[in-house]
Amino acid sequence: MTTAVDEWVTVVTRVPPDQADLVAGRLWDAGVAGVEERACPGGDIELRAGTMSQTIDVVVAAVASHGVAVVERIEPDDGLDSWREYARAWRAGSRIVVVPSWQPCPGWVGDDDLAIRIDPGRAFGSGAHPTTRMCLTELEMLVDPDVAVADVGCGSGVLAVSAARLGASFVVAVDVDPEAVRATAENAERNGVADIVSGSGTPVDELEGGAYDLVVANMSSGTLVQLAPALTRAVADDGTIVLSGLLDRQKDDVLDAFGALGFGLNGTLAEEEWRTLLLVRTADTAGDPATAG
Repeated sequence: MTTAVDEWVTVVTRVPPDQADLVAGRLWDAGVAGVEERACPGGDIELRAGTMSQTIDVVVAAVASHGVAVVERIEPDDGLDSWREYARAWRAGSRIVVVPSWQPCPGWVGDDDLAIRIDPGRAFGSGAHPTTRMCLTELEMLVDPDVAVADVGCGSGVLAVSAARLGASFVVAVDVDPEAVRATAENAERNGVADIVSGSGTPVDELEGGAYDLVVANMSSGTLVQLAPALTRAVADDGTIVLSGLLDRQKDDVLDAFGALGFGLNGTLAEEEWRTLLLVRTADTAGDPATAG
């Protein structure tokens, strides 16, 4: 199949149910933008991963040992939006409800709930992934008034917007994908927090050092390890880093990378095989700029 260099494609593979989390993790590690799971006749799980055409070889190689992968071209005007009819509102934590912006707010949303209306646009997918839910659960517990938050790899902006709605005084949301930056800005406007959320393509290593009480990064384990120096530099001495997007088997590699920079584990959330880690600066490195990166 011939594709343009900057074209969206879907890499499709089928696996037994007990391998679905493992293979999905390998797809995330390969840098895909999203993974959808579909039940197949006979009990197998079909994994559909969205990625740009220039990364096809890497993504296919990541799942080669688990079966044949098929690459499907996504038509620009309809393929990226075909999932919208299946999107549903979903809850995270005790009171955050993420609602697709093109749907009415469900009747089960209570008066005390915080409804976040999100349209990911071309940033791919709805964000309704276990790692996103766990990040939102942590934000609900960690965000207080006057807290400054950095959302690194913001995607649709659901974490950045939620942090602002929870009371953060300032949220910077950065992503290398211009579509993600655009979607985040639109969702901030949609939820009335455009004056709090600042979206941009600023590289994470250019964020102001020590400026953020809370840094959240939901991305593949390999990327978390690569960005560890920049993420640890951005967080305040007494701040918290929330890392997600990794499988349980990848946890030690991530902890080793951040441990070498003076950060230790302060809590873990688990859903299926996915993990979300809370890291804080260890007492003997607080205030040490060399250790902070």
